[in-house]
Amino acid sequence: MRSLAAPKRWPLSVKVPLAVAALMILVGAVLSERVLAGLAETQKVHLMDLAQSYLDGLSSALAPSILRDDTWAMFDAIERAESLNKGVRSIETVVTDTEGAVIAASDPRRHRLGSIPANVSQAPFTFIPGGNEAEATRQISYPGRTIAIIHARFDTRQLAAQRRDVLRSLIITNGTLTILLAGAGWLLVYRMMRPVRILTHHLGSAERQIPASIPARVIAQQGGEFAQSFRAYNAMATWLAERESLRLRLAEEERLASLGRLASTLAHEINNPLAGLFNVLATLRSHGEEPLQRQRSIDLLDRGLRGIRDVVQAALTLHRSDAVRALAPCDIEDLGLLVGPEAARRNVLLRIDATLPAAIDLPSGPIRQALLNLVLNAVAASPPGSQVVLSARCDTASFTASVSDEGHGIAEREAAILTGRSSTSILELGSGVGLWATRHLIDDLGGSIGVRRADPHGTIVDVSIPLHAPVPQHASKEMFDVA
Repeated sequence: MRSLAAPKRWPLSVKVPLAVAALMILVGAVLSERVLAGLAETQKVHLMDLAQSYLDGLSSALAPSILRDDTWAMFDAIERAESLNKGVRSIETVVTDTEGAVIAASDPRRHRLGSIPANVSQAPFTFIPGGNEAEATRQISYPGRTIAIIHARFDTRQLAAQRRDVLRSLIITNGTLTILLAGAGWLLVYRMMRPVRILTHHLGSAERQIPASIPARVIAQQGGEFAQSFRAYNAMATWLAERESLRLRLAEEERLASLGRLASTLAHEINNPLAGLFNVLATLRSHGEEPLQRQRSIDLLDRGLRGIRDVVQAALTLHRSDAVRALAPCDIEDLGLLVGPEAARRNVLLRIDATLPAAIDLPSGPIRQALLNLVLNAVAASPPGSQVVLSARCDTASFTASVSDEGHGIAEREAAILTGRSSTSILELGSGVGLWATRHLIDDLGGSIGVRRADPHGTIVDVSIPLHAPVPQHASKEMFDVA
C-alpha cells in the first residue's frame, strides 16, 4: 500500500503507460473540444440560414396583411409558412406590434390578441449548442418605419442528438486508442526494461555472495548501451571474484605465518626444558641412589614439566574457538609465556604490567590476538639488550593497553595502517597484513589505536576499547619479567 501511495516508487513499466494514457486523454479532450466547437459553429450557421429563410418568406407574406390589419390573413400566412418550410421545424411563431402586443400567433390560445408575450427573446438569433430550442427575431419594416416584429422558436432536438452521437463516438474512439496505446507502451517498456531487470537481479545477488557473471548468450541478445553495461558488469564481477580469492589467500597466508611464529615459539620454549629434562634423566640413571641428588633431580623435573604445561595451556587458550570468554588477567599474563622464548632469542627483556579486575566484559580472543601481534612486532623491532613493556589497565569506562619498545621507531606508512588513517586495503599491502588485521580486530570491538614516539627513542602503541557492561571485581596486580 505504501508503494501505491508513493508514485516515485512505481516501476517504470507502470509510469510510462500511465504517462501515455494521461497524454492521450489530454490530447483527446483537446481534439474533442475542437471537433464539438466546429460542429456547433456549423450547426449554428446552418440553422441561422434556415431560420433567416423562414423569416424572409414569412415577412413577405405578413406585410400586406399587417398593413390592412387583417388578422385572419396573418394567421393564414403563419400556417402556410410553417407547412411550406421543411428545412426547419417551427415550435411557435408570435407576431407583435411595435408596442409588444400580440397581433398574430401560431397558437392563438396561448398568445391571445393584444396580450404581451412573456420570455420572448429580442436578440436577432439565439442558439445554444446541445439545446433543444433556438430563437430568432425579425422586424417587418414598411418604408420609413417598423410595423411589426416576428418572434420564432425552432426545434433543435435533432441537432442536439447529432451532437451527442458525435461526442459518444469521440469518447469511444479516444478511450479505445488510449487503452491500446497504454497497453502497447507497457509491453514496449517491459521488453525494454528486461536488460535492466537482469542487471538488477545480478547486482542484488552480489549482496549475499560473489556476483555471478551474465551469460554470453544473454549479452548476445542485447545491443547498444545494454550490451556495454553487461560487459562492464562482468568485468566488475570478475575483478571482485579475483579480489575475494586474493583476500582469502592473503588471510590464509597470514594465518599460516602466525601459526608458524607460534610453532617456532612453542618449539623453542619446549625444546629448552626438554634438553634439561633429558640431562636430569641421565643424572637419575647414574646417580639416582643418592638421596640428595635424586630429590634435586625430581624438583627439576617437576619445574620443567610445569613450564611446558603452562606454555601449552597458554597456546590453547589463545587459539581455541569455542564459546566467547570474558577477558581476565591470565589472558594478558599468558602473552609472556608465548612471546618469552622469541624475546629471549633476540636478547630482549619482556616486561608485563597488568592491573585488571578478575573479569572484564570484553571478548578475550580478539584482544589477545591483537596484543600478541603488537608485542611480537615490538620484540622484532627492538635491538638486543633493550626492553619491551606491555601494560594493561581497566576502569569503569574502558580497557586500555600500551606496548612500548626501544627500537628506531615505526614507519609512517605502518603507523597509518595501524591507526586507520590509511585507506589501503588488504589487497594493496605488500607487507603489514598483521597490522591491518590488528586494526580491524580493535575496530570490530569499537576501540581505537594510537601511535606515539617514545623518549628518547622507540614507539608506544596505545589501545583503548570501551566497556559495554563492565563487571567490577577486586583488582589484582601482577607484574613479572620474562627474559
